Amino acid sequence: MSAAIHTLCWYLHNLALEKPCLPLLGDRGGWLTTEQVEGFVETGAGLLYASGLRPGSLVVLPAGRTVNTVLALLCLQRIGAVAVLIDPREEPERALAACVPVLSVPVCLEAGGDILRPTLLLTRGGDGAPLRLPLVSSGCTPAPLYDDPNAPAFYIFTSGSSGRKKAVILSQGNLVSNLLDSAPLGGYSEDDIALGALPLDHVFGLALLTGAVVLRHRLYLTAASAPEELLQIIAREKITRMNGVPSLYLAMAKKAWADEARTLRVGYIGGAPWTAEQFQHIESALGMTLVPVYGMSECIGISCASYRSSQAARMAGVGPFYPANRGKIVREDGAEALPGEEGEVCVCGPMRMLGYHDPEQSAQAIDTDGFLHTGDLGCVDASGVLHLTGRKKDIIIRNGVNLSPRRIEEALLAQPGVRAAAVVGLPDKVYGELPWAAVVYVGNSLSRVMDGLSEYLPKNELPEGILRLDALPMTGSGKPDKPAVKELIQQWRKA
Repeated sequence: MSAAIHTLCWYLHNLALEKPCLPLLGDRGGWLTTEQVEGFVETGAGLLYASGLRPGSLVVLPAGRTVNTVLALLCLQRIGAVAVLIDPREEPERALAACVPVLSVPVCLEAGGDILRPTLLLTRGGDGAPLRLPLVSSGCTPAPLYDDPNAPAFYIFTSGSSGRKKAVILSQGNLVSNLLDSAPLGGYSEDDIALGALPLDHVFGLALLTGAVVLRHRLYLTAASAPEELLQIIAREKITRMNGVPSLYLAMAKKAWADEARTLRVGYIGGAPWTAEQFQHIESALGMTLVPVYGMSECIGISCASYRSSQAARMAGVGPFYPANRGKIVREDGAEALPGEEGEVCVCGPMRMLGYHDPEQSAQAIDTDGFLHTGDLGCVDASGVLHLTGRKKDIIIRNGVNLSPRRIEEALLAQPGVRAAAVVGLPDKVYGELPWAAVVYVGNSLSRVMDGLSEYLPKNELPEGILRLDALPMTGSGKPDKPAVKELIQQWRKA
């Protein structure tokens, strides 16, 4: 990656100069052109600056999947304020309680109003009457130009799928670097129309938004989550690309018919394991090319396959480390692993977070050489492709032997009728820990699943029991919520 890094509003400004009439952001209220988007952002930034916000001001932004939310976010970036992105369904105080030490944020900003007349609702510290700032006046004094892409720009919260949430600090440069590095790998086109169906308070959805501005393509935002609704939007808006977790793609593939989704060309897939059969089924049913990616809140992009690679190559792992990243696999003894050896995935590069809100958490996660220790286990094969094998915290230690929940989950997913699976370890007085599983299963007998597992797994890796659920509990980013799964299995055992 050799291109210079700029702020999001720098890219927006240049795009508006070159293609002022290009539809850029859309939702159920219609589309805004690049010229309109920049006009709203300039006006809104001036109003926010006049209200007292400055570079570094922390502003809570409920991140609804609407054009207005994106306009509010860009207004904050235009003046250098820090957008603290939270789930719009969650109370700000509850979301911020995840921060240790507690984060004190004086301002809450909401995006409201009709898409053609966006309004920013500014509330200071929860006291006093809200101040409405309509973005329709052209007489507002412009805010001073903010041009530091490497300063704190976003707070996002980890999903908490394997423990307590943490507040991650990202810069605009983190996001821009990710898009510039993935551009040759992801099959992008300036004619693309991307589907923004993932939460903007999670890194996968935030990266898709950044891609529209930096890589110059259209983005349609929707709060819809049902596969039928998404397929209707894809057909109506002629969507060509999207990001998604395996469960989302599989749900869409199950509902797709005829040529309904055939405008889809390419999409990133990540966040959870999949089987080769599922990968092939998604591509066949939706008529698209899947590009496996691996990233996290703490490092937006870690590895990525190439859309040009064969299907067999793409579904074999999560691709090589991004060109701009330095990655390594560190064994338990601290030595760097050889090809094929398992260890912790560590990465350093321009996509790595600035740190956590809690400096002690940052010191624990980032070593003195600048490498983020991801907590994920994996290996790199002789071709340089990264393969994930599990999470360090999820490892089940049975009678002194480490068992990988991911390996057991992959074996479960290979069984006919198993649509989703999550494996956790529960305490045992004799063995220390034992594996237990929860599955979404379409079939008559779970005993068939257990019989099938014996062909894939040694006896000590077989689950002690399998709980059948209609749906796995999921985090906001679409990953199985392991603490919630563990609680359900414990309740089931007691019953």
